[in-house]
Amino acid sequence: MKLTQSIKFRMVASLWLLFATIAGIGIFGLGRLEDVNRESSDIRERWLKSTRYIGDLDNFTSDFRAAEGAFLIAAKDVDAIAIEREMESLDEAISKAQQGYESILHDEIESADYRIFERSWDSYRAEAKHTLEIMTKGDKAAAGSLFMSASRVAFASTSEALGRLSDRTNTQARLASERYDHAIREARALIIAAAILGASMALGIMLYVTRQITDPLLELAASMRRLSRNETDIQIYNTERPDELGEMARSVVVFRENAIQLQVSQQALATEASMLEEKLEHERRLGENQRNFISMASHEFRTPMTIIDGHAQRLLNARPAPRNEVIIERANKIRAAVRRMSIMIEGLLQTSRVVESPRLYFHPTNLDMSVVLKEVCDLHREISSNASVIEKYGAEKLPFYGDRNLISQVFSNLIGNAIKYSSPGGAVRVVVRSRRTALQVFVSDRGIGIPRRDVDHIFSRYYRASNASGITGTGVGLYLAKVVVELHGGVIKVKSREGRGSIFFVSLPFEAAGRAR
Repeated sequence: MKLTQSIKFRMVASLWLLFATIAGIGIFGLGRLEDVNRESSDIRERWLKSTRYIGDLDNFTSDFRAAEGAFLIAAKDVDAIAIEREMESLDEAISKAQQGYESILHDEIESADYRIFERSWDSYRAEAKHTLEIMTKGDKAAAGSLFMSASRVAFASTSEALGRLSDRTNTQARLASERYDHAIREARALIIAAAILGASMALGIMLYVTRQITDPLLELAASMRRLSRNETDIQIYNTERPDELGEMARSVVVFRENAIQLQVSQQALATEASMLEEKLEHERRLGENQRNFISMASHEFRTPMTIIDGHAQRLLNARPAPRNEVIIERANKIRAAVRRMSIMIEGLLQTSRVVESPRLYFHPTNLDMSVVLKEVCDLHREISSNASVIEKYGAEKLPFYGDRNLISQVFSNLIGNAIKYSSPGGAVRVVVRSRRTALQVFVSDRGIGIPRRDVDHIFSRYYRASNASGITGTGVGLYLAKVVVELHGGVIKVKSREGRGSIFFVSLPFEAAGRAR
């Protein structure tokens, strides 16, 4: 995607264009206002002051001429002195007005007219001074004649020069005022035009952003909302755009296709779930039938075994007591077989119960692990007369805190499997090591072993190794062993090679064994 096709680029460009437009309008408006302010300042600082100073000069010079005439007709010396003081005051005021006018910048024509005025005024002041001196000497007639002749001509020349200067200043002030009015009108028109242009550009940018960005985003958002409601029969627009919105639209298309596939998958999963539910129900019924069968079989087995055991006891307790040692030996063997079968049936029932609800049958107590293991080993020696079970304990007493029946079932399963999957007369070793934090038990054999592909699944419920198809078993014993060991907080592992035998390792922690010690 090119940079110029990116929404980010176009948005930034649009904002910069809008910013530049606003800034340009602002700068342009300030420039126009500066022109207006310059014209206003020219009128205020030049023409208004020049007009005021010229007006002061006109008034003060006229008053000076009148004071000169009043001095000539003054009746008393006191009046003459007052008029002289008035003339001195007017002379100072005229000087200040001249200084104020000279402080303002003027063009060459104005400066030339002002210099004519200065020369005429200086000439008039000289004539007026001469007239006053003659009047002071008492020659009133000569002073009057000079006032009406030379002094009058000099003042007329001054008035004429000041009039020309006043007319020129008024004309320039009027022209400046007209320029000011024109600048205001022009600035107002240009600022309004710039504002209209800026508003038009802003409106155009808003329309562009709305049509090219906002509306497509809202359409995509509406499509996503419909997809979230599992409405997949929708049309996705703007997929052909080369910018980010096009990428989003294409992503929504992919999302829609995924949603369709998800619906199809959900339907398939619903079908599979229904099938699985049926299978689970079937499995539940099978489990229930298995438990019922076990309960029924154990019940049915107990009755004949009780009868057999009773006959064996009657044979042994008969009076007179039998003297045939063969009969006594066989009766004892019958009773031993009955005890073994009773233990096996009870173990089968207990196994079924523990698998279903392990914690319900977990009753730990203080026990000696060496005694428990020895009982289990002796039982299997009696059951399998040709079995060789070798025991090796790390100490005479191995105190432990656990459930005696459950622990017995664990090692009965492990030792029984080791005997069952070994050749007749094969040695089964039971080694116990007491470590600082745990009790470790190793049950090893030299039997058929477990295939490598089955090792990771051997502790699963109802799972049997592929090479054990010809040997009776249910696939529950190792699963029960794992459940019971984990119930005691321990771990059970296996290391095996097919045809070389197996080693089962059980580690039971001493977390609660301190009470046994």
